[in-house]
Amino acid sequence: MQVWIDFDGTEMQLKVTLSPLGVIKPLIPLLSSTVNLSEIFLEEMFVGFSSSTGSFSSSHYILGWSFKMNGEARPLNISSLPSLPSRKTRHNRLALALSLSLGIALLVLLAISAGLFILARKIRYSELLEDWEEEYGPQRFSYKDLYDATRGFKEAELLGVGGFGRVYRGALSSSGMEIAVKKVSHESRQGMKEFIAEIASIGRLRHRNLVQLRGYCRRKGELLLVYDYMSNGSLDKLIFDQRRPTFDWKQRFHVLRGVASGLLYLHEEWEKIVIHRDVKASNVLLDGELNGRLGDFGLARLYDHGNYPMTTHVVGTVGTSHRSSRGPAGARSRLMSTHSGPCFSRRLAGGGQ
Repeated sequence: MQVWIDFDGTEMQLKVTLSPLGVIKPLIPLLSSTVNLSEIFLEEMFVGFSSSTGSFSSSHYILGWSFKMNGEARPLNISSLPSLPSRKTRHNRLALALSLSLGIALLVLLAISAGLFILARKIRYSELLEDWEEEYGPQRFSYKDLYDATRGFKEAELLGVGGFGRVYRGALSSSGMEIAVKKVSHESRQGMKEFIAEIASIGRLRHRNLVQLRGYCRRKGELLLVYDYMSNGSLDKLIFDQRRPTFDWKQRFHVLRGVASGLLYLHEEWEKIVIHRDVKASNVLLDGELNGRLGDFGLARLYDHGNYPMTTHVVGTVGTSHRSSRGPAGARSRLMSTHSGPCFSRRLAGGGQ
């Protein structure tokens, strides 16, 4: 567009004429008004342009202009006028502004998501750790390691379910060692310190016919015990599962002798007396060479030699539960050693339930 602005100081007339670029000046002005500008004009002054569009956003460009006092201003050479700025440039600026805004919003969302992810991981892998447990540090596993080892305790890794918890198969990523993780519920913290102390002590047992207890982990309402993994499972599955290969008498006697050797070690040969209190076929695990190993020390108790206390509490599971007998400590220990032996032996020999 092109605009002509004329002011007649004699008649005090201000006229504004508008036409498209390249069209001659119209005879009739767009705006004509009587205005006294004598009080505004100075002997020397600067002339400029300004524009306003109210609340709307738009761009105005002055490509050329001419000015003349006391006469007509010279016409503009339209061919020599510069080109208008490209609309693409304006669009690029808008796109840049939008990109920056979206980028900042995305960064904020990512920061919030990262915070929530970290919080969720912290809750998922949270453990219960008290000051008195520091002395058992080497025997304590992190929950994250056990969670990763069992692939999140998936049902596919479930080895079995017992009266005291669920057992999962796993492999430690740090060493590749195969383990069995038993999850035991414990709502009460009463006596937990003594229980963990006994677990730590049992973890020092070393015998070829005992399943090695590697350590533990504790969460709110949950205790996890970590054992060596036995590839052939429990003895009860072998002798009661008709789909498994025949378990001949020689193999059964080998297992029975191994369990007896393990019990002898627990009761007589270690630094303390360890009373297992739950000897049964499901707690006897078989390694790759079908060696019997006594496991699951969840009910086990430790006593000093010659200082075995008397108890009348029923312990163990149905079929193997027992009460301790009165008499000297050594005699009571031997009775405890052999009490569940006949029941276990009969099942191993006859396969009866």
